[in-house]
Amino acid sequence: MSDDRCESTAVRTLTALGAAVLLLPTAAPLAHAQEGWLPQDLESADRVGLVLDDGSLRLDSEKTGATAAPRREPGRAGSGLATFPEQPLTEATDVLDVRLQTDGAAEDVTAEARGTRSDGMWTEWHPVPEGGGRVILDSGVSHVQLRVELDGADSALDGVRLRPLEPLYAEPDADDEVDGGGDVDGDGGDGTGEATVPDAPYSARLFATRIGLVGGTTANGHTVRPDDHFVALPSRRGLATRGGGEYTVRVCTTGALGPEGRGDTETHEPRCAYLPVWDVGPWNITDDHWNDDRQSWRDLDRGRPQAQAAYAEGYNDGLDGFGRRVANPAGIDLADGAFRHGLQLPTNGWVEVDYLWTGEYRARAEIATSTQSDPVIVRGGPGTEFDPVGLAAHKANVDVACRTEGDAATGPFGTGGTWYRIGEGHYVPAVFADGGAEAPECGSGTGLPTP
Repeated sequence: MSDDRCESTAVRTLTALGAAVLLLPTAAPLAHAQEGWLPQDLESADRVGLVLDDGSLRLDSEKTGATAAPRREPGRAGSGLATFPEQPLTEATDVLDVRLQTDGAAEDVTAEARGTRSDGMWTEWHPVPEGGGRVILDSGVSHVQLRVELDGADSALDGVRLRPLEPLYAEPDADDEVDGGGDVDGDGGDGTGEATVPDAPYSARLFATRIGLVGGTTANGHTVRPDDHFVALPSRRGLATRGGGEYTVRVCTTGALGPEGRGDTETHEPRCAYLPVWDVGPWNITDDHWNDDRQSWRDLDRGRPQAQAAYAEGYNDGLDGFGRRVANPAGIDLADGAFRHGLQLPTNGWVEVDYLWTGEYRARAEIATSTQSDPVIVRGGPGTEFDPVGLAAHKANVDVACRTEGDAATGPFGTGGTWYRIGEGHYVPAVFADGGAEAPECGSGTGLPTP
């Protein structure tokens, strides 16, 4: 473990404090759910540290070490994770009923649920009450997905099922007016000839540290490689599936690097990296500080991690959620490649973090490389004559603001001269992105200049 990083913590879902999880004894099942539940196939789950034994999921006794199961909070025994395939619903809803059939202590089996919004993006994960119960998502969803963590060799998951319930949200009528206009002509605009500006993602200034721990296993089951490109955030709510990038952050250096109030004023050339969230930490595991209605530490301002407040102000007597003395104000961890090559950080330091899934995607695309591990160079314009300004990791989900023509490039999706603008002064070749072709041309009613 690197000396400049707090001990990695991971993967225990705490359900009692989740504001998005409520017991709703009066909620009624939808018509199609009354015919039966939607069972989850244990064999089809993506399993990390678990085996299917006589029809039940149990911890793999041969793989419970530090490099074979999701990283976990201090002092815990081995744990395993099962992520089930997404399932479509016949009617959209924001309320789910989830039931777990277990053998052993109920507290050793924890579950989370999420769904896809109308724009195709996932909601964040929401914890399921201990033993199962009703979950309220933050949006109406058309597809649902579950994941279950198993902790302890004496516990087993024998079955899991869910059913959609009557939604709490109100679906707008077809002839209702949409606030702020709408795309009435299908061109991505509001009918005035100008493209509508999507809601910006939430942004926060955080202190970043380096993960290290090559060969270890992240909270979503990824084995950490040398020069890896991902991040850890101190909550499972934005934890992507293994190998996925549905929760991606844009991390940019901002200048001063030293800890707040400690006098280090070293400066750094600004760079940005687009990185998926594959681990949980540092310090805490229920501190979704980017949310207005955060799961824990609700008296803190939005965007201020608990560890930062504990370090700088003695919040919670200077301790984290596990009672450990907070040794740095870290609110994000960077894998080695992101730290050294993406941002070229000489040491731990302050960064600006955009939580891309909290905004509105205009034209979502997923970065892809042939090696499935190397990142794509992000340049200041659509051509190799423009300086590199950062990196975009394989699987990172980015928003394509517009497209333009530039130097020809060859990538996983062929050869072409189209480039995507994915951020202010950030361009990548379209042949390294899956999706984004529906984005408008730069300068054609987008409000963005043609490079």
